[in-house]
Amino acid sequence: MFLILDALAAGEGRRLSSLDVIGAGPRLLAGILERFDLEYEILRIEDFIRIGRKFKGVALVSAMTMDEPAVSRASKLIEGVKILGGPITSDLSSVRRLGFDLGVWGEGEISLESLLIRGLSDGIIPDIGGIPNIILPNGRTEFRYLSREEFMKFEPSTRAIKYYRTVPHYRSSRVYVEVQRSCSNFYRPRLIASPDICRGCQSLCSEICPQNIPPGCGYCSIPSLYGPPKSRSEESILREIEELAIAGVRRFVLSGADFLEYGRDLISTPLTNPRDPGPNLDAIDSLLSKVKGLAERYSFFFEIENVKPCLVNEEVAYTLSKYLKGTPIHIGVETGDPDHARLIGRPCSPEDSLRAIKILKKYGLRPYAYFIHSLPGQSERVAKKTLEMMRAVYDAGAEKITIYRFKPLPGTAFQDFEVKVDRNSRMISDLAIDLNRRRKEELLGKIMEVIVAPKTGRYCYAYPINGGPVVRLNKGLRAGSVVKVRIKRVISDRMVEGIVV
Repeated sequence: MFLILDALAAGEGRRLSSLDVIGAGPRLLAGILERFDLEYEILRIEDFIRIGRKFKGVALVSAMTMDEPAVSRASKLIEGVKILGGPITSDLSSVRRLGFDLGVWGEGEISLESLLIRGLSDGIIPDIGGIPNIILPNGRTEFRYLSREEFMKFEPSTRAIKYYRTVPHYRSSRVYVEVQRSCSNFYRPRLIASPDICRGCQSLCSEICPQNIPPGCGYCSIPSLYGPPKSRSEESILREIEELAIAGVRRFVLSGADFLEYGRDLISTPLTNPRDPGPNLDAIDSLLSKVKGLAERYSFFFEIENVKPCLVNEEVAYTLSKYLKGTPIHIGVETGDPDHARLIGRPCSPEDSLRAIKILKKYGLRPYAYFIHSLPGQSERVAKKTLEMMRAVYDAGAEKITIYRFKPLPGTAFQDFEVKVDRNSRMISDLAIDLNRRRKEELLGKIMEVIVAPKTGRYCYAYPINGGPVVRLNKGLRAGSVVKVRIKRVISDRMVEGIVV
């Protein structure tokens, strides 16, 4: 028996955010197990910990770095084979530290398939010689990226979605369907680079850096973990979405580090330049038009998530607006200082981000803006420019400003930096709370269509069909119900209260 433990955003063992998110990773593992006709179960790691029953089969744990406390607690309940995967294994020592038999680094599809062929399907740890991306408690095999052909061999399970019956529940949650993987930003952060060596480089975005600086923004591990971007086939994506819709999913996110990377790898490969070539609008238009057709047939809502500002222009915004008008779209700004943006490895300037927000807003999309406080290189001057940029994106129509605190992730250029939360950081965080609360006040008296989530604690909550803040309801309803509510009160910068009408 195989057990897949989904630890996404579990943190200490209890989700405090992403309560309506079902990621694609655990379903991808399930799809590989199904190819071998193996029995499995998927559990949220917090449910596994709460049940507290020992497990003696093969456990596959998918987690992020922030989830280490929950993974540590779960590991003590597993008495069989323990395999750790996901971004958490960017820190190779996590496998030994958390008591796992094996870890999988980066892309694990070929690794898991090979392990199953060699004996893991019978519950034993096989010989790992020649299997890529395997981490041992005291060593590792060769690390490499998947080719696009290898990437397209594997499809996530759609049957597995029905294991999500607690929080998040598949009938009310945003279900992520991977359309492309990784990011083309192979710039390096100038903050830790030698200017003399950089001047000798023929390209600012080569796969190999003579200074061994990991590619991408200094706080992000995506390019170094997954390599240059690659896209799934349109047929595979559509098949997955249709099967999930038939199973009862009503909210989809076409996921990827940047949706506008979709199909770019068909124009240029390896794709290591975040600006050139531009988006493959033929591929994007074709995919979105067909997903829109499925949405009309099966009555579901879909959205995309992140886009790089440097790839946004009028033609891109027009194409997106044909299918996604009125939906959220996420833009990274991170800092308001253009010099700081170069120092941290951003592929675009804050002004690029502001311009992209204005264009997307003009075409009827709903931009959300990301910022990060306490980044390396943050000074009082940088903080003041960031505050100015936050006000500018708010005035330009950004519906939400999301603030993250910098975290030095393993495998990134900034992995060895300390986090220093100072007065400047608190000013950035406080302004975001104020601006977001003001946006919520604009919703008072408005009617929204929402989908009801399972009851948690004293209250019943729902999520706007077209995206927006969590809505606390004035009465309990069946999970998955779609109702209309009138917004009567702002509870916080993240939540409002609604009355069912």
